[in-house]
Amino acid sequence: MTGVGLLDRVHGEDANGGGHQRRRSRRGVRHGEQPEERACPDAASCRAKFECGIKSKILPDTAVARVARGELPQMTGTWNHAKKWHDRHPLEEVASPMPAKRDISDDPSSAALRPCTAPLGPWAGYTFAARPVFAATSAYQCIEVVDLPAFGALGRAYRLDGRFMASLADAHICHECMVHPLLLAHGNAQRVLVLGGGDGGSAREALRHPSVREVVVAELDAQVPAAILKYMPTLADGAFDDPRTTLVIGDARDFVDAALARGEAFDAVIFDLTDADGEAATLHGAPFFAKLRALLGPRGAIALQLGAPWFEADQVARMLDALRSVFKFVQPMATYVPLYGTLWALAFASDSLDVRGSDATAATQALLSRESLRHYSPARRAALFDIPPELMDVFGDR
Repeated sequence: MTGVGLLDRVHGEDANGGGHQRRRSRRGVRHGEQPEERACPDAASCRAKFECGIKSKILPDTAVARVARGELPQMTGTWNHAKKWHDRHPLEEVASPMPAKRDISDDPSSAALRPCTAPLGPWAGYTFAARPVFAATSAYQCIEVVDLPAFGALGRAYRLDGRFMASLADAHICHECMVHPLLLAHGNAQRVLVLGGGDGGSAREALRHPSVREVVVAELDAQVPAAILKYMPTLADGAFDDPRTTLVIGDARDFVDAALARGEAFDAVIFDLTDADGEAATLHGAPFFAKLRALLGPRGAIALQLGAPWFEADQVARMLDALRSVFKFVQPMATYVPLYGTLWALAFASDSLDVRGSDATAATQALLSRESLRHYSPARRAALFDIPPELMDVFGDR
């Protein structure tokens, strides 16, 4: 799959229309100007090692760049992503959304492996040997694509601001575990909202369910799907080319506020955002959870990542407390994610859907008979909710 076909379903608004989950410089490249050359932020700000000092250029005046800067024609009404809007204002299709000259794998000096360190909570970290493939600074964050020999042929991974997001080897673990238990328990989910999710992985899993009629992906940074489609296309696996998918570029908070104002409802909301301790922290608190509760339809539920319970215990417990202050059913899970280097916590939350207590055996078998899942199964479902006893003080209802 290539980037062709993605941009005709990208919708945005004026640059002054809302805030940002991951805020950096808002200056872009105006039409007719040369791309500005600037250095990656220092190690302290982007929490990365080898990529710092690499020169990166803001994208030239392509459709992707204009989406990222909010310079598309203004639509009627905030976040009005009407299906026919793009028919009236088509964006040019871009086969290679990111400029090829920024592919640093062409640089012979980048062929050698370098240490690639990422944080794990406030007091720990971990390091992979990595071969840089791509590095750029968007208006919001550092975006990197690297090859990790530790994972073999599926070792391609990407990072945002120095934190690993997903690899081809194990991205399916979180995506399958957040999406399938929820949608199978619901039984007839038709509208799914993915907050973040610019790599397309959560959308890909939601689209496996025949009841799903629409998946809306609200991604802040247009350069994330552009980079993934060029360097890791199998991660989305055609999700952005599916007519049921709508990609909305902008702040998730603004999208949720506008959807509530329009009286919209979703059967499932999947959090596929950056870590909760960064600038997306306000999206992981009780006030925002309450908005999502109002956005859910009957039997609707949300799924989200909590973090590393061994290394981010306070964060995990705090998020669970916030969820329990809003929702009737809050059901944490735990699974090991190799790319993250540790056990990883997730959760479902709903006022009316008991995901853990639902008998979805028949629906699960039907899903497995028609789809080739890599991780999720009835046995894995049981293991997800089996919280280690030594972590109950973190996960327990306090």
